[in-house]
Amino acid sequence: MRTRYDDDRSWCFWGDEPAGLEGLTARAWSDWVYQAEAGAAHPHRVDGVAYRYVRAADYYAHCRARIAASEHVELRLGVAAGAVRRDGEALIVSTTAGALRARWVVDTRPRRQRALLFQCFSGVEVDHGGRLDLAAFGIGADAVGLMTGMRADASGLGFVYVLPLSHSTALVEWTRFAPHPLRAAEVRAGRNAALAALGVRLGEPGGRVLREEGGALPMGRVADDALAPSIPGLVVAGAAGGALRDATGYGFARMQQWADDCAARLARGEAPVGHSPEPFVRRQMDRIFLQALRAHPERSAEYFDRMARGVAPERLLRFLTDRARPADLLAIIASLPLLPFLAQLPDRSRRLAEPLGRRRGDLVGLGARRPRPARAAARAAAAIGKPEPLEQVAS
Repeated sequence: MRTRYDDDRSWCFWGDEPAGLEGLTARAWSDWVYQAEAGAAHPHRVDGVAYRYVRAADYYAHCRARIAASEHVELRLGVAAGAVRRDGEALIVSTTAGALRARWVVDTRPRRQRALLFQCFSGVEVDHGGRLDLAAFGIGADAVGLMTGMRADASGLGFVYVLPLSHSTALVEWTRFAPHPLRAAEVRAGRNAALAALGVRLGEPGGRVLREEGGALPMGRVADDALAPSIPGLVVAGAAGGALRDATGYGFARMQQWADDCAARLARGEAPVGHSPEPFVRRQMDRIFLQALRAHPERSAEYFDRMARGVAPERLLRFLTDRARPADLLAIIASLPLLPFLAQLPDRSRRLAEPLGRRRGDLVGLGARRPRPARAAARAAAAIGKPEPLEQVAS
């Protein structure tokens, strides 16, 4: 249950700002870097493409202003939604403030999921006073450290993500791929070690914390048939509905496109829709890659380094942003060792995904790269004129 909106996360994506979100980019970069621990840096750039950073505080304020200006959309803070059931032609949502009755329900609540891997991360925006040593990981003065300091062991991949926000501030995250969510304390310790490697120690001069964020993103989500919605009129969206790209965890741009489509349907009086299924080839490529990371976690840094070194930046970027062409896929395949990936052609995802009954760690929710479905309500507020009141619940 959310009682307020804080500057508790951020989102990044490549390309232009989505329509309706113009002016929300807090920072943009034209260069991004991959680098394996103790290895050479691989700077990437694609002409005309920027890597954009959006602050939660700006995004929340924008969406709340649009919602407040609407006669048909209402935001209720401090109210928790419970079970959804059908009652004749309507759906009933139980809440801590009483039941809500609606023709349709869009449920974006986070939920525990089975996945091939979890991208666990802990980040801090720090005022380093110019002490951050970007050169330690081969990061240029005006570049993003997308995956730097990459190292792998029997437990999986770890890397440092660095966004230089100004000459004296930066967002630094430690990210770890694991078959289950890791304990927050473990990931924070990795973050602090990464900061120390960059010349910054929290709590000391040049290490003032401005804000923190963190979470665990499912990669290679495995649907659980027992949890699949079977109620007509109920749409599951957000991370639980397939908003995140399996192989990357990115979802902001995908969520904005879904929100536009869903809001437009509601404005026309049509039923809302969930996220489109992943195209077959993309789904299989992501599955095979994630299974290979599970099968050989100690080689995961090598795999990413080979792609960064051997695939042209424009080809790799198209793959990361859901626009890959057949030639791009062939280039990615050619950059990787053949046998470990051929061995993963059989689909083992259901067997590999950890059962829901096992709880590990204390990382809850989703963080920095989490898409927020609240924009569907904001977009609906802008699209709907004054016909019928909007019969929708979005949580």
